Amino acid sequence: MAVMAVIVSFNPEASTFSQLLTQLSAQVERIVVVDNASTGDIASLVRAVPEATVDLLQATQNLGIAAAQNLGISKASESGCDAIIFFDQDSRIPDGVIARLKAHLCDPAVSIVAPVHFDAEQGFGYPVVDIAPNGTRRKWQPETLSSPIDVSVAISSGTLVRRGVFDQVGLMDESLFIDYVDTEWCLRCVQKGYFVRVEPAARLEHSLGLRSASLGRFRIPIHRPERRYYRIRNALLLVRYPHVPLLMALREVIFGFVHTCVIVLLVRHRQDYLRFYVKGVVDGVRGRSGPCSQRSSR
Repeated sequence: MAVMAVIVSFNPEASTFSQLLTQLSAQVERIVVVDNASTGDIASLVRAVPEATVDLLQATQNLGIAAAQNLGISKASESGCDAIIFFDQDSRIPDGVIARLKAHLCDPAVSIVAPVHFDAEQGFGYPVVDIAPNGTRRKWQPETLSSPIDVSVAISSGTLVRRGVFDQVGLMDESLFIDYVDTEWCLRCVQKGYFVRVEPAARLEHSLGLRSASLGRFRIPIHRPERRYYRIRNALLLVRYPHVPLLMALREVIFGFVHTCVIVLLVRHRQDYLRFYVKGVVDGVRGRSGPCSQRSSR
């Protein structure tokens, strides 16, 4: 089975990005890097890993994660690969992980396989989540899983997908730009009868957010103010999607409010977070999508 990796980059940290290319070069047939208009010389970073076979697609502006992934999917499909695996630029994938994921695709009933995720810097695992049709959810800590399970959603980085799934389900929703893109697509997959097989023996190190804060047993990623805009706006947009359980969307709206309150108490430039929160609410209620038109002062 030929696997092509799709990486979306935007001003990546050089050593981590090079490490990812090196790790992938030994585990996949080819790599597509879709760069969202990085200010640095991304081509030099790619050339610095000569053992990797890489197609570099460079956008002239930040297209967002969904549009960039779609470009990668199209390029991978042209190659005739059997499956596509997605990565963020800050992921780390040890040897043998993709082989463990690929093994599940020997079962014709399985079309999407994901690893478990751990924060590389802060040393905690991201919960594996299953969302029921009524919007209730069940969560597992990755270290408690002893065997594979099937769930409804997964983080896109490290997720392996049979190429034919995109013909049945469609591509990523570019109107969301970033945030909830993977969740929305996975829930579309569930509508078509595709669930995500999670393999706990496949471990991916991945950092979400610039840093995180603890709120009881919850961790809150602290992104830039613009990124909080997308979290708030897109949660409100999900209310309009018929395949997204209403209870799930409303819970994300409420969590977005709570998370913003916590972040505002912890950071400087809180006026930017408040401004982008209000803009996210307004645009979400009005149904506006696509890239945000404002910038923070940070």
